Amino acid sequence: MSRLLPAVLAVAALPAMALLAATPVRAQTATLSASYFEVPVSTDPDFSGGTPVVAPGSSLGANGFPVATSGISDINPTTGEITWWSPAMNANVTATGTGTISLPYAGNMFAPNSTGSSDSSYYETAEFSGQFDLTSSSIVSFNLGSDDDSFIYVDGVLMGQNPGIHGVTSVEFDSPTLSEGEHTIDVFYADREQTGAYLSLTLDSQNVTITPTDTPEPASMTLLGGALAGLAAFRRRRRAG
Repeated sequence: MSRLLPAVLAVAALPAMALLAATPVRAQTATLSASYFEVPVSTDPDFSGGTPVVAPGSSLGANGFPVATSGISDINPTTGEITWWSPAMNANVTATGTGTISLPYAGNMFAPNSTGSSDSSYYETAEFSGQFDLTSSSIVSFNLGSDDDSFIYVDGVLMGQNPGIHGVTSVEFDSPTLSEGEHTIDVFYADREQTGAYLSLTLDSQNVTITPTDTPEPASMTLLGGALAGLAAFRRRRRAG
């Protein structure tokens, strides 16, 4: 009996071991696409002062940027949007590049593209975006920290913000209960004073995977336009024949 006991115990342990092996532990992953911009020092009045008034729970504007009611100069008069991330709406803003970031993220935000060592010549602004799919209704939690302004939107609705020129401050927040299915996240950042530039973003919820929003770069759009034009010409030739 003494020789059989270890074998019996081993067999008895198999169901529990199988149950543990069959229970997957899903790793948390989150990657956002990034678009970077820069503003020359001393060329824009907002990049030395002012605090944009962005109402809690407000939605992104017609062009996909935060909407401010007052507090700064760079507000599109038609849509009410802050223009710090739009070369088309703000002549002081220049696009410098694209990329991705992985969460948890924490780093200096110096131009160009968060690779610089200071903001002595340019201030950096940046926009990050992604999408995630929920298998059931859930609340998603984030921690956002910044020096200076930062805003975070889920499904186009403001969920957290650190507006104005300030040292590193952070906010923890929970989304409302989100429905099963696909959702979006957008984060906007701006460095506006020469005393530091920093952003941190953490996804506190488990079993949530965020993937980058796929946005063709200008060169890709040009190639795509050429390909579509060629296809249209080919179809016209076929119909003419």
